[in-house]
Amino acid sequence: MKRIVMSLAAVALAGGMMAQSSRLSLGVELAFPSGDWADFIGMGVGGTLGFEMPLGDKLGLMAQAGYLRFGGKEYEPAPGVTIESDGSGVAPIQVGAKFYFSDNQEGAYLGLLTGLHMVASTTTNTAGEEVTETDSNFGVAPLFGYILGENIDLAVRYQMIFAEGVDDNFEETTVTNSYIGIRAAYMFGDR
Repeated sequence: MKRIVMSLAAVALAGGMMAQSSRLSLGVELAFPSGDWADFIGMGVGGTLGFEMPLGDKLGLMAQAGYLRFGGKEYEPAPGVTIESDGSGVAPIQVGAKFYFSDNQEGAYLGLLTGLHMVASTTTNTAGEEVTETDSNFGVAPLFGYILGENIDLAVRYQMIFAEGVDDNFEETTVTNSYIGIRAAYMFGDR
């Protein structure tokens, strides 16, 4: 009985979401690291899949998942020690909201995304060995965007990923790995 009720609730929810002009989007992204992260990570390129469900006239709930590949750099964590980073792969899975200044899914908007970032980094140490580290970190991103015409979503966000790292004295601390993300996406369906 419980499964039947849950199935009916899922069908009702899905029907309600579709009735409100929910839309999928497929986007390409460029990411420009900033702050300390830019010292050892290069520009990133990737793609995202998005979903948006309108709530009322000016608000939309959204979800995004994707993959970004950041190029590597040579960096010097301590005097006389050079490490070559082969880059990082980042898989963000985020949810959030958009506030439209005009009608829903039209014109300019402000938004906020928050969620999980799975990060895999590969470096070559001083002995010439490749070392790969993986982490899952919390992130948050304020964003500004514009819906161009019916189906093009352009957005710029400042993504902050909170991770464990070391400070200048090599003591463990929480660091903020941040980047400026630019997304251009095609939105499927009608508003």
